[in-house]
Amino acid sequence: MKSRLVVLSALLALLPVVVTAGHDAPPPGNAVTRTVDGEVLTLGPYARSDFATDSDPVNLVFLHSDPRAIRQELMKLSGDRTLPPVPGGPTFPAAAPFNCRWTDAMGYEQAAYAEPEGWVGGEVQLACVDFAMPMGNPFRFHLRLFRSGLHTYGAAHFELLITGSAEHEVLSWDFARLFVLLDMMRTGTQITMPGSVELVSPGTFRAIRRLVYNGVAATADGRAFLALIGLYPLPSGLPDDADVPILTTGAAETFSPIIHFQPVKSDRTTTYQGTYDIDAPKPFCGPAFVHLEGSLRLQLRVQTNPSGKYQRTYSVFGTLRVTPLSPPGSAANAIVWEAHRAMLTDNYGQITELASQTLLSRPVQVLAWTFGAGQNDYFWRQISCGLP
Repeated sequence: MKSRLVVLSALLALLPVVVTAGHDAPPPGNAVTRTVDGEVLTLGPYARSDFATDSDPVNLVFLHSDPRAIRQELMKLSGDRTLPPVPGGPTFPAAAPFNCRWTDAMGYEQAAYAEPEGWVGGEVQLACVDFAMPMGNPFRFHLRLFRSGLHTYGAAHFELLITGSAEHEVLSWDFARLFVLLDMMRTGTQITMPGSVELVSPGTFRAIRRLVYNGVAATADGRAFLALIGLYPLPSGLPDDADVPILTTGAAETFSPIIHFQPVKSDRTTTYQGTYDIDAPKPFCGPAFVHLEGSLRLQLRVQTNPSGKYQRTYSVFGTLRVTPLSPPGSAANAIVWEAHRAMLTDNYGQITELASQTLLSRPVQVLAWTFGAGQNDYFWRQISCGLP
């Protein structure tokens, strides 16, 4: 009971007063204007999780399309990609992760900027996975969809579930973009061939942590995957301890599908027990290196109805044992909690994310944040490294 009171008092001390009305967050400074099939689009080239820091490249544009309709079509597809969608088109073997199927995804929230609506949330998140392994086995394709006006923008990436955790490491932007291109062609909804538009200059964006990269490259299968996405062998001159930059062409695939959206009543719940047994950087109040052990319970519920309402709720809860390694120290429990909610209808869209990580050390240390985008835009984050 005492520890619960400590946590409660700590979180109450951190709770913000957030008052929002309309789209309060300013537009990104790197917004671009492009013309796609006669449509003039102004958008931010990256999705963000705090309105300030570029997180994932926007690498898909769906003209005159709704995320709910795109979800409908992708979730109809089988996992068989051994036949090309068009003569001479790409194929993949009937093996993981290429024989995955699309389903609703567990993941952090993000927002994207696009006129006329400004910042909009990624209410619909999808992952291509083995249904028995919703977080990946260990790879997965992860897609977030953002609706602004008549159009939908997508941010897709290919990622790895890090062994001994429930966290992911992004491996590629372009491979995921091309994978979605393949599957959109498989849906049979394209009235014209997909196109491409450059949003940013080719180069690299973000990096794979070297310890994670080395773990993948330690096996022949891992090296084969890295070679497939252009990350093996590494370029000469890259230091042995340097993180590995992720390549990107800076382009977005463009689609003009014709989709008849047929909303239905459905209620899907997915649960996952994330087991931790890993040495990792301390996520806040560092720098430090710690050992994490324990488990988190992740639960995702997605509900739809015949009027077209889409609602997603996602929660994370559990306790991890945190043992300081460098510098050494006394072990303590950490309580991890997250609550996500998303809703999308014909005339409404909103995401919300509330989260906290409370280390019951002496002194108590707390990281807490809240994030919302859509009808109301807000972000707040606070760290306390010394609550009494």
